Amino acid sequence: MAKIIRKSRQAKERAATIFLRLQEAYPNVRCTLDYKDSFQLLIMTILAAQCTDARVNIVCRDLFQIYKTPKNFANAAPGTLEKAIHSCGFFNQKARSIRQSSTLLLKEYDGMVPENMEDLLRLPGVGRKIANVVRAECFGKSSVIVDTHCKRLSNRLGFTKHTDPTHIEQDLLALWKKEHCTLFSHFMVFHGRAVCQARSPQCTSCVVADLCSRANFPKKVRK
Repeated sequence: MAKIIRKSRQAKERAATIFLRLQEAYPNVRCTLDYKDSFQLLIMTILAAQCTDARVNIVCRDLFQIYKTPKNFANAAPGTLEKAIHSCGFFNQKARSIRQSSTLLLKEYDGMVPENMEDLLRLPGVGRKIANVVRAECFGKSSVIVDTHCKRLSNRLGFTKHTDPTHIEQDLLALWKKEHCTLFSHFMVFHGRAVCQARSPQCTSCVVADLCSRANFPKKVRK
């Protein structure tokens, strides 16, 4: 993240206007994973890859009754954890990441989820998106969370031309006010689900359509 990106004053003012409109449209945005602590959120964000938050919430209601601590997850018998998270998809890979991350937390972090980005990225199955979610929600660190909605909307709104999440994060950090980053990320999710959907964006009911480069394109070249 060493590369310095500069954005024009006009671009920053436009982004600030979009933030205010989305804030008015979605006054009660929040992380839609129902977690109680940083360890639960870590597990849930791993499970949420290629899965809906709603499904993860359902699965974890029972999961956290059986597995409560990193030690419980690290020592989960073969096949049992996989069965418990099966409906979240990619269950073998996710179970492996959860076991390995739990083991590393016990071995090197006294069973506690670290706050530092570099330490979080050492955990198997944890990339920048998951690390930023944990840092924002549990440690109060203003963070850009580049999920599928943020990626789609950021391109449509002209915030970035990149498709790589790391480059998108760099562009948004240079454009959004630091204190807006976490909320802005949540707005991307809520607006992406409600209005700016992948296949059928509802441009006529979009509160930022007049500021959106995609909404003004002829249909044949829309992305």
